[in-house]
Amino acid sequence: MIEQLPVLDAEGIAEIRDQVYGLREHWIPRGPEPASFFTLGTPSYLDVAEHPETDLYRDRGIAARELLRERFAGLYALVGGTLEKHLGAPVEYPGHLALPGFHIWLDAAIFVKPRAPVHFDLQYQAFDWPPGTDTDRLLSFTLPLRLPAAGGGLNLWNATYEDFQRAMSRGWIEGAADLQRFHPLHYVPYTPGHLFLHSGHILHQVAPSSRVEPGDERLTLQGHGVWCDDRWLLYW
Repeated sequence: MIEQLPVLDAEGIAEIRDQVYGLREHWIPRGPEPASFFTLGTPSYLDVAEHPETDLYRDRGIAARELLRERFAGLYALVGGTLEKHLGAPVEYPGHLALPGFHIWLDAAIFVKPRAPVHFDLQYQAFDWPPGTDTDRLLSFTLPLRLPAAGGGLNLWNATYEDFQRAMSRGWIEGAADLQRFHPLHYVPYTPGHLFLHSGHILHQVAPSSRVEPGDERLTLQGHGVWCDDRWLLYW
Protein backbone atom coordinates (compact mmCIF):
# COMPACT_ATOMS: atom_id res chain seq x y z
CA MET A 1 0.00 0.00 0.00
CA ILE A 2 2.88 2.36 0.73
CA GLU A 3 6.57 2.52 -0.13
CA GLN A 4 9.40 4.44 1.49
CA LEU A 5 12.59 5.69 -0.11
CA PRO A 6 15.58 7.25 1.70
CA VAL A 7 16.24 10.81 0.53
CA LEU A 8 17.89 12.97 3.22
CA ASP A 9 20.33 12.35 6.04
CA ALA A 10 20.26 14.22 9.36
CA GLU A 11 22.41 17.07 8.03
CA GLY A 12 20.20 17.51 4.97
CA ILE A 13 17.06 17.47 7.10
CA ALA A 14 18.45 20.17 9.40
CA GLU A 15 19.39 22.35 6.43
CA ILE A 16 15.91 22.16 4.90
CA ARG A 17 14.27 22.79 8.26
CA ASP A 18 16.39 25.91 8.77
CA GLN A 19 15.44 27.15 5.30
CA VAL A 20 11.74 26.65 6.02
CA TYR A 21 12.00 28.60 9.28
CA GLY A 22 14.01 31.28 7.50
CA LEU A 23 10.92 31.88 5.36
CA ARG A 24 8.50 32.15 8.26
CA GLU A 25 7.11 35.46 7.00
CA HIS A 26 5.81 33.51 3.98
CA TRP A 27 3.98 30.83 5.99
CA ILE A 28 0.23 30.89 5.39
CA PRO A 29 -1.78 30.38 8.58
CA ARG A 30 -4.50 27.77 8.32
CA GLY A 31 -7.25 27.71 10.90
CA PRO A 32 -8.31 30.16 13.60
CA GLU A 33 -5.95 32.53 15.37
CA PRO A 34 -3.63 32.09 17.08
CA ALA A 35 -2.60 29.80 14.23
CA SER A 36 -0.31 26.85 14.90
CA PHE A 37 -0.80 25.07 11.57
CA PHE A 38 0.72 26.63 8.46
CA THR A 39 1.65 25.89 4.89
CA LEU A 40 4.65 27.13 2.96
CA GLY A 41 3.42 26.81 -0.58
CA THR A 42 0.00 26.36 -2.13
CA PRO A 43 -1.95 23.15 -1.46
CA SER A 44 -4.75 22.50 -3.92
CA TYR A 45 -6.81 20.66 -1.31
CA LEU A 46 -7.16 23.99 0.53
CA ASP A 47 -6.78 26.76 -2.03
CA VAL A 48 -8.81 25.12 -4.81
CA ALA A 49 -11.25 22.95 -2.87
CA GLU A 50 -12.21 25.67 -0.40
CA HIS A 51 -12.21 28.53 -2.95
CA PRO A 52 -13.30 26.91 -6.25
CA GLU A 53 -14.70 30.09 -7.80
CA THR A 54 -11.56 32.20 -7.29
CA ASP A 55 -8.04 32.40 -8.67
CA LEU A 56 -6.53 32.00 -5.20
CA TYR A 57 -4.65 28.77 -6.03
CA ARG A 58 -3.22 30.17 -9.25
CA ASP A 59 -2.22 33.50 -7.71
CA ARG A 60 -0.66 31.98 -4.60
CA GLY A 61 1.04 29.27 -6.63
CA ILE A 62 2.62 31.76 -9.00
CA ALA A 63 3.69 34.02 -6.14
CA ALA A 64 5.31 31.16 -4.23
CA ARG A 65 6.89 29.37 -7.17
CA GLU A 66 9.94 31.61 -7.67
CA LEU A 67 10.67 31.72 -3.95
CA LEU A 68 10.41 27.95 -3.47
CA ARG A 69 12.43 27.25 -6.61
CA GLU A 70 15.19 29.57 -5.44
CA ARG A 71 15.39 28.28 -1.87
CA PHE A 72 14.69 24.58 -2.42
CA ALA A 73 16.06 23.86 -5.90
CA GLY A 74 18.32 21.14 -4.52
CA LEU A 75 15.47 19.47 -2.65
CA TYR A 76 13.20 19.43 -5.70
CA ALA A 77 16.02 17.96 -7.78
CA LEU A 78 16.69 15.32 -5.13
CA VAL A 79 13.03 14.33 -4.74
CA GLY A 80 12.54 14.33 -8.50
CA GLY A 81 15.65 12.23 -9.08
CA THR A 82 14.65 9.74 -6.39
CA LEU A 83 11.21 9.34 -7.92
CA GLU A 84 12.58 9.04 -11.45
CA LYS A 85 14.88 6.22 -10.37
CA HIS A 86 12.17 4.43 -8.41
CA LEU A 87 9.37 4.86 -10.94
CA GLY A 88 11.50 4.33 -14.02
CA ALA A 89 10.13 7.41 -15.79
CA PRO A 90 10.85 11.15 -16.00
CA VAL A 91 9.23 13.58 -13.58
CA GLU A 92 8.36 17.21 -14.23
CA TYR A 93 7.12 20.16 -12.17
CA PRO A 94 4.61 21.82 -14.56
CA GLY A 95 4.67 25.60 -14.50
CA HIS A 96 0.90 26.12 -14.24
CA LEU A 97 0.58 24.14 -10.99
CA ALA A 98 1.93 24.81 -7.50
CA LEU A 99 5.19 23.21 -6.48
CA PRO A 100 5.15 20.59 -3.70
CA GLY A 101 5.24 22.50 -0.43
CA PHE A 102 5.37 22.19 3.30
CA HIS A 103 2.95 21.41 6.10
CA ILE A 104 4.06 22.96 9.39
CA TRP A 105 2.35 21.96 12.63
CA LEU A 106 3.65 23.62 15.78
CA ASP A 107 3.01 21.91 19.10
CA ALA A 108 -0.41 23.48 19.73
CA ALA A 109 -1.73 22.09 16.42
CA ILE A 110 -0.42 18.53 16.76
CA PHE A 111 -3.31 16.27 17.67
CA VAL A 112 -3.35 13.23 19.94
CA LYS A 113 -6.72 11.92 18.77
CA PRO A 114 -7.65 10.86 15.19
CA ARG A 115 -9.22 14.18 14.20
CA ALA A 116 -7.75 14.52 10.70
CA PRO A 117 -10.09 13.77 7.77
CA VAL A 118 -10.22 10.20 6.49
CA HIS A 119 -9.95 10.67 2.74
CA PHE A 120 -8.67 9.91 -0.74
CA ASP A 121 -6.45 12.40 -2.59
CA LEU A 122 -8.76 13.70 -5.30
CA GLN A 123 -7.14 17.08 -5.94
CA TYR A 124 -6.39 16.13 -9.53
CA GLN A 125 -10.13 16.29 -10.29
CA ALA A 126 -10.04 20.08 -9.92
CA PHE A 127 -7.73 20.54 -12.93
CA ASP A 128 -7.91 20.19 -16.70
CA TRP A 129 -5.10 17.87 -17.76
CA PRO A 130 -3.50 17.73 -21.21
CA PRO A 131 -4.03 14.91 -23.72
CA GLY A 132 -2.21 11.76 -22.74
CA THR A 133 -3.08 12.06 -19.04
CA ASP A 134 -4.10 8.88 -17.23
CA THR A 135 -5.86 9.83 -13.99
CA ASP A 136 -5.92 6.18 -12.97
CA ARG A 137 -2.14 6.45 -12.51
CA LEU A 138 -1.57 8.71 -9.53
CA LEU A 139 0.79 9.16 -6.64
CA SER A 140 0.96 11.10 -3.40
CA PHE A 141 4.10 11.58 -1.35
CA THR A 142 5.21 12.86 2.03
CA LEU A 143 8.77 13.62 3.09
CA PRO A 144 8.85 14.02 6.90
CA LEU A 145 11.53 16.40 8.15
CA ARG A 146 10.57 16.83 11.82
CA LEU A 147 8.20 14.73 13.92
CA PRO A 148 6.98 15.01 17.51
CA ALA A 149 9.13 13.28 20.12
CA ALA A 150 6.43 10.57 20.34
CA GLY A 151 6.57 10.04 16.57
CA GLY A 152 4.11 10.52 13.75
CA GLY A 153 2.82 8.68 10.74
CA LEU A 154 -0.08 7.75 8.51
CA ASN A 155 -3.19 5.68 9.08
CA LEU A 156 -4.16 3.48 6.12
CA TRP A 157 -7.08 1.23 5.33
CA ASN A 158 -6.95 -1.30 2.47
CA ALA A 159 -9.87 0.34 0.71
CA THR A 160 -9.55 2.02 -2.68
CA TYR A 161 -11.40 4.87 -4.30
CA GLU A 162 -13.04 2.28 -6.55
CA ASP A 163 -14.26 0.45 -3.43
CA PHE A 164 -15.67 3.74 -2.19
CA GLN A 165 -17.52 4.45 -5.44
CA ARG A 166 -18.98 0.94 -5.49
CA ALA A 167 -20.13 1.13 -1.88
CA MET A 168 -21.66 4.57 -2.43
CA SER A 169 -23.55 3.43 -5.53
CA ARG A 170 -25.06 0.55 -3.56
CA GLY A 171 -26.04 2.73 -0.63
CA TRP A 172 -23.80 0.91 1.86
CA ILE A 173 -22.07 4.05 3.09
CA GLU A 174 -22.62 7.79 3.22
CA GLY A 175 -19.00 8.93 3.02
CA ALA A 176 -15.41 7.78 2.76
CA ALA A 177 -14.94 7.57 6.53
CA ASP A 178 -17.65 4.89 6.71
CA LEU A 179 -15.29 2.46 4.97
CA GLN A 180 -13.35 2.19 8.24
CA ARG A 181 -16.06 -0.18 9.47
CA PHE A 182 -15.14 -2.79 6.87
CA HIS A 183 -11.33 -2.63 6.77
CA PRO A 184 -8.63 -2.96 9.46
CA LEU A 185 -6.45 0.02 10.29
CA HIS A 186 -2.75 -0.07 9.38
CA TYR A 187 -0.47 2.46 11.04
CA VAL A 188 2.67 3.46 9.11
CA PRO A 189 5.27 5.23 11.29
CA TYR A 190 7.22 7.90 9.48
CA THR A 191 11.00 8.11 9.40
CA PRO A 192 12.44 11.62 8.94
CA GLY A 193 14.29 11.93 5.66
CA HIS A 194 12.42 9.07 3.98
CA LEU A 195 9.95 9.69 1.17
CA PHE A 196 6.65 7.87 1.71
CA LEU A 197 4.78 7.10 -1.49
CA HIS A 198 1.30 5.74 -2.24
CA SER A 199 -1.36 6.05 -4.93
CA GLY A 200 -3.56 8.61 -3.17
CA HIS A 201 -6.50 6.32 -3.98
CA ILE A 202 -5.99 4.31 -0.81
CA LEU A 203 -8.06 5.44 2.17
CA HIS A 204 -5.79 7.31 4.57
CA GLN A 205 -5.51 9.84 7.38
CA VAL A 206 -2.78 11.84 9.10
CA ALA A 207 -2.23 9.77 12.25
CA PRO A 208 -2.24 11.39 15.68
CA SER A 209 0.78 11.31 17.97
CA SER A 210 0.43 9.54 21.30
CA ARG A 211 1.49 12.71 23.14
CA VAL A 212 2.74 16.22 22.48
CA GLU A 213 5.59 17.90 24.31
CA PRO A 214 6.41 21.63 24.42
CA GLY A 215 8.43 22.57 21.36
CA ASP A 216 7.28 19.59 19.29
CA GLU A 217 6.74 20.15 15.59
CA ARG A 218 5.61 18.15 12.59
CA LEU A 219 7.20 19.39 9.37
CA THR A 220 6.65 17.59 6.06
CA LEU A 221 7.07 18.17 2.33
CA GLN A 222 3.88 17.19 0.48
CA GLY A 223 3.12 16.54 -3.16
CA HIS A 224 1.13 14.61 -5.74
CA GLY A 225 1.72 13.23 -9.19
CA VAL A 226 -0.32 12.43 -12.30
CA TRP A 227 0.86 10.28 -15.21
CA CYS A 228 0.86 12.17 -18.50
CA ASP A 229 2.39 11.20 -21.83
CA ASP A 230 5.21 8.97 -20.49
CA ARG A 231 6.15 11.19 -17.54
CA TRP A 232 4.94 12.12 -14.06
CA LEU A 233 3.68 15.65 -13.43
CA LEU A 234 4.36 16.66 -9.81
CA TYR A 235 2.41 19.37 -8.01
CA TRP A 236 0.67 20.23 -4.75
